[in-house]
Amino acid sequence: MPNIMHLLKIAAPPERVYQALTTAEDIRNWWTRDADLDDRVGGVGEFRFYDRRVVTNATIEELRPPARVAWRITASTAPGGWPGTTITFDLRVEDGATVLVFAHRGFPEENEGYARVTTGWAYFLMSLQQYVETGHGAPAPDVDFFRMIRRAA
Repeated sequence: MPNIMHLLKIAAPPERVYQALTTAEDIRNWWTRDADLDDRVGGVGEFRFYDRRVVTNATIEELRPPARVAWRITASTAPGGWPGTTITFDLRVEDGATVLVFAHRGFPEENEGYARVTTGWAYFLMSLQQYVETGHGAPAPDVDFFRMIRRAA
């Protein structure tokens, strides 16, 4: 099964990055403004895009502050086959910064939807980095990332 992985160095302590990954308020500042998240193991998150035409639901499977966050995607209308996939954010300190190892695993196949998801995560992880380092990210719908990748295809 295809997996997506990204590695990113963020000039902030892991506690701050962890917070940005585990609270609805922070997620609204780097991924999507339309998000809800119950920030406990077993809790659920709902992440909405395109005036709620694209909705992804996740169950929080693991929270190990400030080192690991894990979600299982339970339902999604996003392209690429998200239901049943897992998302992990692993954090470690290196040279005074936080290294984020991101993985979105278990896609059914490599296709155009999968390619869009790969590109999307690269964009939104850079938004996360910008948000944590400067206080200003570029979440949907502030920046219509989805329109940008449709034009590029």
